[in-house]
Amino acid sequence: MNPSEYYRNARVLSEVADFLKGRWVAFHCEKQLKDGRPVLVRYHRGRPLKASTPAELSAIMRKLAHLRPRAVYGTASIYQKLEAPEDVRSMDLVVARTLTWDIDSTPEHWRATVEAARTVVDVLERHGVVESVWLKWSGRGMHVHVHEAALTTDFLKRRGVLDATWSAVQYVADKVREKILEINIRHGSSVKVENLMDPQRVFTAPLSLHRQLDSACIALKPENLDSFEPGWADPRSPKHEPAWRRHVEGEAESLAEVALREVGGYLGRGRRLQARWRLLEEKFWQEPLPEREPAPVLGDLEVKPNMSPGPLEGRDLRGDPFKAVRFLEDVLGHLSLGRISRERAFSLLKATAEVTIKAQGYREEDVRKLAELYGRVLEKLKES
Repeated sequence: MNPSEYYRNARVLSEVADFLKGRWVAFHCEKQLKDGRPVLVRYHRGRPLKASTPAELSAIMRKLAHLRPRAVYGTASIYQKLEAPEDVRSMDLVVARTLTWDIDSTPEHWRATVEAARTVVDVLERHGVVESVWLKWSGRGMHVHVHEAALTTDFLKRRGVLDATWSAVQYVADKVREKILEINIRHGSSVKVENLMDPQRVFTAPLSLHRQLDSACIALKPENLDSFEPGWADPRSPKHEPAWRRHVEGEAESLAEVALREVGGYLGRGRRLQARWRLLEEKFWQEPLPEREPAPVLGDLEVKPNMSPGPLEGRDLRGDPFKAVRFLEDVLGHLSLGRISRERAFSLLKATAEVTIKAQGYREEDVRKLAELYGRVLEKLKES
């Protein structure tokens, strides 16, 4: 499958662009870094990528043609504006979020994947979330989505955009855990239903190509689920349901209220830093610097050379452990840009790990996790 030919299809461009409206966009490209990993582009000339129309999407893909863009992603979050890096560094400009359950699986266990998706859908329906539910098959697993309008802007302002959305997904994930275990035992599979609703998470756009497989990401509604077959994702003639847009405004608010009581919000159950710690287990890619090879990714943190990292001197890390994580990422960003030496980066991080984070009023558990995070990065710097 030739991606450039595939994305010339007007239907494909229309479906992808419609999903991307207001979202921070990312492109997985066929061009690879020196270590064999594909490039993921989230910025162009220092600005977050965005595309609200087929024409805008097509124009961006032409600009990135030298990288051979293949898979298209959009954030769960929808932003009020996307003009500068500062717009995506916090949740302040997020006006809506698409609730998403990631069903991680393998192609050969697609029937187990469908059963897991049905289990999630059943819990949603028991909580009155019916019309706003839709799903995606990307080639390896599924996503279960709830349309972003099912939680209104007013509701999110009152209840907290991150608290309400993260808690709703976690609540359902907790409810299906035992049934997922039964599915895995029955099929000999290793399906997982995960909450990946951390602040900057991206998901594959409907009708995007898979980043590796010759497979289209097709959307379906719950009524299509029981008849689904993987052949629907053939990019030459994908069986795709445009009714993924169908929803009822505010339909998921009762679910979110229950979840907030049970889960306690993004900060509940000691999970304040859970999403950030997951970075240690995942691979992150960066876009190449203009006219030269991209700097290496250090450790498993997100290092974005084209997004100007913050200043390193005089940083106030008090009260919020996320500040210490952002400081670490900024140090690595300056290192990737060649603005500081490896020795300087090591010295800054070592001092922060051994002294600074212990005196900022963080919870004991947060201090422990930060020490582990910094320690792993320091080990990577030693090895390099």
